[in-house]
Amino acid sequence: MTKCVLYLFVCVAVATAHICMISPPQRGSMLGINKAGADDCMLLKGPCGGRAPGPAVALTGGQNFTVTFQKNLDHWVKATPGYFSVMLGMGQATMKELVRIPDMGQPSLSLYSMNVTIPMGMTGKGYFIQTQYMTKNPKAPPTFYQCGDVILM
Repeated sequence: MTKCVLYLFVCVAVATAHICMISPPQRGSMLGINKAGADDCMLLKGPCGGRAPGPAVALTGGQNFTVTFQKNLDHWVKATPGYFSVMLGMGQATMKELVRIPDMGQPSLSLYSMNVTIPMGMTGKGYFIQTQYMTKNPKAPPTFYQCGDVILM
């Protein structure tokens, strides 16, 4: 019985985190992101995991910007590989996909850096860059979210 409880605890502990955002800095804390299973990286509700906005990075339309995120825990399945999506918007209805990256089965803690171009004509506060991990893994939640706030000038 003790072994079963311990095994269940280990499985739950390992499955507690999935995507972290480094640039722009993610909402909330970045504590423990160099450990697979970081608590601040498991956000299952879109947009932004339900977290409140934080400090924003200033960007301008037409600017190239490098978005960096971490696959904090691998959910790759060869039969149904998922993908990562980097989007810009103010809410689910206004999201514009900037880039999509296939999940090729890289291990947990792998870093991804993608150059994106900030669209012209969008200005103001309240925008965010959202990274989604679409797992397509029937044994994992379908989507993990992470956001970093931006001001568009």
